[in-house]
Amino acid sequence: MKLFVSLLIFSSAVCFAQPSPIVFKGGTYDPSIPTPESVIGYTIGERYTDYRNLELYAERLAASSNRIQRVMYGNTYEMRPLQVLIISSPANLARLGEIKTNNAILTDPRLSKSKSEIENITNTMPAVVWLSYGVHGNESSSPEAALLTAYQLCAGTDARTLNILENTVVIIDPAVNPDGRERFVQWANSVMGTKPNLAPEALEHSEPWPRGRTNHYYFDLNRDWAWMTQKESQERIKLYRQWMPHVHVDFHEMGYQSSYFFFPAAVPIHAEFPPEVKKWGRIFGAGNAAAFDELGIQ
Repeated sequence: MKLFVSLLIFSSAVCFAQPSPIVFKGGTYDPSIPTPESVIGYTIGERYTDYRNLELYAERLAASSNRIQRVMYGNTYEMRPLQVLIISSPANLARLGEIKTNNAILTDPRLSKSKSEIENITNTMPAVVWLSYGVHGNESSSPEAALLTAYQLCAGTDARTLNILENTVVIIDPAVNPDGRERFVQWANSVMGTKPNLAPEALEHSEPWPRGRTNHYYFDLNRDWAWMTQKESQERIKLYRQWMPHVHVDFHEMGYQSSYFFFPAAVPIHAEFPPEVKKWGRIFGAGNAAAFDELGIQ
């Protein structure tokens, strides 16, 4: 269970990391793995990455690293591909079918043959962690963080990264809402100057309707996980159910006048949440807080 918290701390640190290619302070990297900057032509954070460049970097990573598999699982209404990046150690990637089958046994006890089989699977299989970025298309830092996270996992040679790869299968969905993301990015890049304008009344801070929060049909996909009325949700849930991850992290972005929210959840909390959910919320929250303190973020 420590690995769950370790990966959450890692993901939080990446979101607020120094510009690529250095993500972990003092980290070491395989020079044969392309950095985001070497592919898209600018340092992450200098401008918004459109979906074409996000796809391009995913392709380059998949072609250069033996730690990653790129899976296309559908298309949006505007025909942008939906994709996940499955990243782990080469040994784990070679047995993904076995890992998925074993995890299905843990998910549905009716598939197990004995208690000892379940215990053996629990003790030997890696944790499955699903990281979702950018369900709201105008929460702009999220897919940028996904690129840095993917780079760190594919290129990092430090002990911390190698430990994560050995003990987890990380599934990254770098842009849950590509159409909304692209709507926002094209507008934002068209009104930006050569330098950011920090004035709140500046045009670059006044996104016009319909904004990039929603998908092609202006539906908030963050409200569609259960109802699955939209194509993106329907395709994603099919893949999600194949994996049934142990941890799912849904990366959002707060307004510029807000602090960064993470668990434990603020009251009121739904009465039907089981104690186990609240317990792990406190554990993950402490992990996030430790990562923020390490980076000096308030």
